[in-house]
Amino acid sequence: MLVLSNKEKLLLSYLKKIYNMDEISPLYKAAYYLLQRLWQNSICISMKELHLLVPDFNVDDYELGKDKPIVFDGEFLYVQRYFVYQTTILKRIENLVEKEMLHIITGGPGTGKTTSLSDILKNETSKKILLAAPTGKAAFRMTESLASKGIYLKAKTIHRLLGYIPFSINFRHNKDKPLDADIIAIDECSMIDIPMMAKLLDATPENCHLYLLGDKNQLSPVAEGTVFADICKKYMNYGKNIYNELTKIYRTDCKGIIELSSMILNGKVSNFCNDNVTYSPQISFDDLFAGYNALLSTNDVTEALKYLQEFQVLCAIKNGKNGTKNINKTLLTKAINNGAMYVPIIITENNYTLNLFNGDVGVRTEKMAYLLVENEIKEYPLSSLPSYDDAFAITIHKSQGSEYKKIAVVYPKEESENNEQTIFTRELLYTAITRAKNECLIYGGEEVLLKSCERQIHRASGIK
Repeated sequence: MLVLSNKEKLLLSYLKKIYNMDEISPLYKAAYYLLQRLWQNSICISMKELHLLVPDFNVDDYELGKDKPIVFDGEFLYVQRYFVYQTTILKRIENLVEKEMLHIITGGPGTGKTTSLSDILKNETSKKILLAAPTGKAAFRMTESLASKGIYLKAKTIHRLLGYIPFSINFRHNKDKPLDADIIAIDECSMIDIPMMAKLLDATPENCHLYLLGDKNQLSPVAEGTVFADICKKYMNYGKNIYNELTKIYRTDCKGIIELSSMILNGKVSNFCNDNVTYSPQISFDDLFAGYNALLSTNDVTEALKYLQEFQVLCAIKNGKNGTKNINKTLLTKAINNGAMYVPIIITENNYTLNLFNGDVGVRTEKMAYLLVENEIKEYPLSSLPSYDDAFAITIHKSQGSEYKKIAVVYPKEESENNEQTIFTRELLYTAITRAKNECLIYGGEEVLLKSCERQIHRASGIK
């Protein structure tokens, strides 16, 4: 008997009606495993894997065409909308590659991705240039980084760039109404899921150069697919005009972080301590609280928002002693007892009316909140905000696109403490420690951390 979530039950109920099948049908079982892979953030399931799970499933017994709810492309089985998204991406990417208008810039921290982009844009100032990133934090950082190179353009979130429509999955800009640009540059592309990449490519004008920047080794999106890594893999041998992987490291102030990140990617970690990284199995709430001293001591909101880039606690899980909930509760109590005026917050729900999005960060008092929206400080009554959390500690997933002078990475002491669906992989740990510019503290069980370095993310995809 298969165990189903409510979402899977709803989808399977729909498929049962469309295909007139019962729960013992091979197609029903195949659909279940396909939906399970979607829940695990793959966008499809291979026939090779399906034949192991459902030996009596034969695609020739069913209508699984491109206009059907379930699509078979000769190798993979898809839910139709993900097949459509993938087809859109492949078609648009191939079109850009043929015109030599796709430019991928990938590399780890400190390899000069932003510098490479700024060198290109300096010679294109007369053209219409649009900049964007998946989150408000990443867009702010992109704007700030390019400004330091003499490029004074404002980056937006991809939602804002495409023109969000309240209560709709569609955007104002699409293939029928593309963006008005000669050059579009998108940062932190590893965070983009397959639906958003399809919509971004749809809205890219025919004769526009598209620059995709990111670290292909970073954690994949929270939602479906590993689309940026898949695109990198597909075009990695196409020459530097199309694919440019930067390997030389220019940062000299974080040698230990760079070395450890490389060892994690290669699965060859034996020690988590070095010049820039300190490891302890036991979490220290006093040390965590001390990291926020500057933020919690100021009475100036501009300074408070600036201090959000100084220090951040990043957790692998939400629950338990070493999870975000407990750390936030503990540090908030300490902050209140110490008379802090401002405490950090993170938005956890999109609100198109207020122009606030999941991942936007700011500070709050007892009654008011202050957030950076499109690089400007916006003030909101606390009661008017969409769902938010205090953000002394955030998940590693939420930290993508951000950078801090110092971070504390917190893992549980034992694998058994992880009662969530989080899988501890090398990509998760790599993403966490590479958020730090200067210093990294790591807390958690050494065996948990070492095992995470042995696991890699695998999500099925037809982009190859």
